[in-house]
Parts: sequence; C-alpha cells; structure tokens
Amino acid sequence: MPRTAQRSPLTAVAANVVPAYAMPALMSYASALVISDPRLAAASVTTIAIPSALAALAVTFGPRGGRRTVRAIVGAGVCAALAFAASLVLVHFGLFDSTLFLDAVPSAALGGAITAARFPNRKKDS
Repeated sequence: MPRTAQRSPLTAVAANVVPAYAMPALMSYASALVISDPRLAAASVTTIAIPSALAALAVTFGPRGGRRTVRAIVGAGVCAALAFAASLVLVHFGLFDSTLFLDAVPSAALGGAITAARFPNRKKDS
C-alpha cells in the first residue's frame, strides 16, 4: 500500500521560501555592485527579497489543485494584494517611502506566480 509523502513545514520553507528570498537578494545586490547603486543594494535585502519570500510562504502553504496557469494567476493576485496591504501600512506609518509600492507589489506578484506554478497538482505517492 503506497504511503503519501509528507514534507515537514520546515522542509517546505527550506525548499521554497529560502531560495525565494536568497536569489532575488543576491541577483539585485550583484547588480547594485556592478552599477555602484547604494539604493539598490539596500533594497536588495528588504523591498526586493522580502516580498518574494512572503509570496513563496503564502503559496507554499496555500491550497493545491487546479490548472497550473490558474494557480499562477491566483498566486500572483493574492501575493500582490498582500504586498499592497503590507506596503500601505508601512507607508502610512512613515516607515518607507511610497516607492515601496513599485518595488514590493510586482516582486510579490512575480514570486507568487513562479512559486504557485512550480507546485505539482497533487501529492506524490511514495
């Protein structure tokens, strides 16, 4: 009788959320070094990488099923809405400039779409 393979939440976070944070941060930080842009270097680990990691977290523990395209669109929409809401709060309280919307929302939408699209439709049997 086949057993359904279950991943622990920590394994799921390590496999999805950590790369979703690290890769955008590394890529944008490397670009900042090449073009000598301190603003981009500072944004690499905050307004660029954090929304991507939050999107991956939301999609990783979200419901599965449906077509890959639909999951990607829904994942992008949900994550963009979450990033917009979080940005609105941060800008309202003066913690960030309004340019946060231009950085965080597209990044979260892209992270949500990529993460949602790469999940299989169903759990694999072992």
